[in-house]
Order: sequence, then C-alpha cells, then structure tokens
Amino acid sequence: MKGLFGKRRATVDIAPNVLQRVLDRFPALAAESSSALAETASELLASKTFLSADGFEPDLDDCLAVALLAAQPIVQLGTHWYRGFQTFILYPGEFVADLQEMDEFGLVHEGEEVRAGEAWAHGPVVLAMDEVWASGQGEGYNVVAHELAHQIDQANGDMDGFPPLHRDMDRARWTDVFSQAWQRLNAQLDQGLEPDLDPYAAESPAEFFAVVTELYFDVPDWMAEVHPALHQQLQRFYRPDISPL
Repeated sequence: MKGLFGKRRATVDIAPNVLQRVLDRFPALAAESSSALAETASELLASKTFLSADGFEPDLDDCLAVALLAAQPIVQLGTHWYRGFQTFILYPGEFVADLQEMDEFGLVHEGEEVRAGEAWAHGPVVLAMDEVWASGQGEGYNVVAHELAHQIDQANGDMDGFPPLHRDMDRARWTDVFSQAWQRLNAQLDQGLEPDLDPYAAESPAEFFAVVTELYFDVPDWMAEVHPALHQQLQRFYRPDISPL
C-alpha cells in the first residue's frame, strides 16, 4: 500500500473544473451546495490518509469522489464526526475480507467474503473504487455513505445503530421508529415477502442504520414516501440546527 498525498497539508485546493467534473458523476449530490461539499471534501482530503492497495493507482478524481461522497453525510455536522478514523484504503474493485464469526455455541468460524466496502472500529475505511463510482446515482446505492454511517454510528462507542443524537432529539422516539422498521423488515423476510429495504439491513442494527443512511441520501424522495418516520429521524440527525460533538 502507498499513500496518495504524501505529507499531510492544511488544505487541498480543488480546481473548479475538477470539482464540477467529479460532481457531474454523482446525480445524488446535485441537491447539495457545491461550495459546502467542496469545503468539507477539501478538509477530508487534507486531514485523512488515502492509501492505495492491490496495485491500484487512483488519481485525484478517485480521491475527490471518495471525499465528496464522504462529505455529504457530514456537510452540516462537521468533519469532527469522522475523528474516530484516519485512513481510507482504496482497492480497484471488490476485495476479499477475512471473517471471524462466533456461533450460538461460542465456536469461532473463520472464512472469507468478497466486499465492496468495510469499516473497522476506529478505522480504516476500505472501499472498492469501482463501487464508489457506482454510488450516488439516485438508485439507492452508496457504499461510501454506508461505510461512513458505521463510523458515525460508533462516535459514542459501539456500532449499534444508535449514534450520538443531538440534544433536541428524542431518544425514545428514535428507538421506537427504528425498532418498528427493523421488526417490519424481519417480518417481511420471515414471511418470504419481497422487502422494501435491502435484506442486508436485517443483519444487525448497525447494518440497518447504514442501509437506511444510504437510502436517505441516494433516494430521499422514496424514503420520505415509503418510510416517512425513518426519513424524519434521519433528516433531524443529518440536517440539525445544532451538533453535540
């Protein structure tokens, strides 16, 4: 692996034509202020370490794509919400991750799984670059928002689907809304029905939060129509008037 920017700098200047070229690749970013996105992305490019892996040689457009998609969830929260990790690792495509899982009997099973992204507690965030470019198309898929949601989730400890809420948010209401949606998804799966959320969201509360974060940013109108209570809670979280951190 090798670093992409060398020594860390206070800022990374983004030429307007480069910014627009990359923004044009992501329709789901169109509703955001390009200046606010650019400012946040510039902070991320300057403050995070970008490493390449598996012989990949990403260019500035690749790194800027990651930074812009990562900026979207925190554009009104601030980059301090990502202080729990330092490094992005970029693969050219899907990568193989080693797994260790404990079953109900306490036995640990080891294996491998092909992934498009991965977020470790306290970092790094690992991303497949071809999946990054496939994100943010307004089709309900955003691997960057998904993995960064895990980092936001763990800002108050574990990745458990319950990030640190703002002072004016009702913890009981959040729990009720997310619990009902979680139970509905699992009921649909148990009944063999086609769920209206990605079945992967049923893996854990952490994955549920990451999946609905993807949808909130990539297909907000669909979320508001199909899951209005979830949309409202996510809107209050990601678009707050104040931030507790």
